[in-house]
Amino acid sequence: MNYMVSVSEWILKRKTIYYYLIVPDQARKLMEFTPSEQFEAATARYMNAYIKDGTMPPADIAPAIMNMADDYMAGRPVTIRSGDYLAIQNHLRKQA
Repeated sequence: MNYMVSVSEWILKRKTIYYYLIVPDQARKLMEFTPSEQFEAATARYMNAYIKDGTMPPADIAPAIMNMADDYMAGRPVTIRSGDYLAIQNHLRKQA
């Protein structure tokens, strides 16, 4: 299959919902956010490389990119898990 990820289709054109834990005895709460253009560009670049070419993303964000790519390739809504979001943001900070 030939996949081409357009991250802006599933992230920037609508708000994305992700889950995070408040405290151990509480259930999850929803939080909406709009990722930065830098986040969208990096995510698109690494997901496209992983899906199209099989190129592994950097080790510190590989699980995050692979989680999103798995959702995309399975036809599920792409879910940005809170830990994945934080890993990608930390990766971007190191690159700056």
